[in-house]
Amino acid sequence: MTSKPLSLSRRLRAAASVFAGAALAVAGTLAGQAVAQAAPAATVTQGQMIMTAEGSTCTVGYVEADRAWTAAHCGLSGQQMYAEDGTHLGTLRWLKPSGAAGQDIAYIQFAAGTVSGGNPKTGDGINPVPPTGTQICVDGRRTGKDCATTVDRLRGADPGMNFADPLPKLNGDSGSGVKVPGQSGVVGIYQGATYLSSGQAHRELSNYARMPDAGELASLRHQGYVPRKANLPRTVTPIELPGLQVRELQEQAEGLVTTSSEGPGWDSVRGIALNYGVVL
Repeated sequence: MTSKPLSLSRRLRAAASVFAGAALAVAGTLAGQAVAQAAPAATVTQGQMIMTAEGSTCTVGYVEADRAWTAAHCGLSGQQMYAEDGTHLGTLRWLKPSGAAGQDIAYIQFAAGTVSGGNPKTGDGINPVPPTGTQICVDGRRTGKDCATTVDRLRGADPGMNFADPLPKLNGDSGSGVKVPGQSGVVGIYQGATYLSSGQAHRELSNYARMPDAGELASLRHQGYVPRKANLPRTVTPIELPGLQVRELQEQAEGLVTTSSEGPGWDSVRGIALNYGVVL
């Protein structure tokens, strides 16, 4: 049976239907691209690895909306920080110019497009340092969760540094959040170890830096977001950075690290002096 040719009006309606379908398909594709472009460039979550361009790694200890806290010895102030896959996250900022030789705490000022992934290990909250005799816990990226009891602060130590019995942590755990069991949030950032020697007596302690208080947070020099930098090539090999060992072989290295890329100052000189037991 021979089919009749379509009338002009039916041909126009058919063409319009095809065009409309194509238009919807294109619109769907464009909408998908818009959603992809709107997606965050990077997410920073408590406990994840962070690293410098050279591959030195640490751990994220606490995350806020536009910054993440870690140890100051994880890099120089002003240095760019990246995720394990090389994605640019933001710029490292020491809380104080003395850096690792003083209150060993720093924050990553997020780059545009970097967002918070939250604090799944401790919950949200910035809390004051607990009194001597309190149990604290550190959930290390490499070692898991360990707890110890806080001890009195050492004479001559930076006011921002606090101490506990030894914690069995490994290279790369530096920067982890320190919390009190049963309390949401963190009380500090894990730094490393202090070794004390007096005659034949030797003692090892764990160190952690207190978190900044509300006034310090409000007066941070660097607020908001920094421009996004290029990601690292996949050829960068992560190097697990050891926690600082105060008053032992790394004294001079600590002193060198106190020279910020933003320029040395009085706090930097004071920080270097503290490494050698001189309080200025």
